[in-house]
Amino acid sequence: MLLAWTGVLMTAAGALAVYLATPHQQITAEPRAPQVWGWAGAGGLVIGLVLLLNWAGPATAVFIVLTVAILVWSTVPLVAAWIRYRGEKN
Repeated sequence: MLLAWTGVLMTAAGALAVYLATPHQQITAEPRAPQVWGWAGAGGLVIGLVLLLNWAGPATAVFIVLTVAILVWSTVPLVAAWIRYRGEKN
């Protein structure tokens, strides 16, 4: 079970790093080095997939990786925009 949680956390970290590589990310004020964050994120997604492949079957592992990535890519921009909006409002 530890292998599954490690794979999920690595996938989430990789998806967050890929988000930080985009030019319109809202977490930091200035864009970071997109190539470094992009490659780190791709590596995190691949490592997460490999860890999940060792725990579950191929279809399940790919489904988990895609679901976690979509969850991160859907919630992180909304939370970042909401926090930034609250800070500007005060």
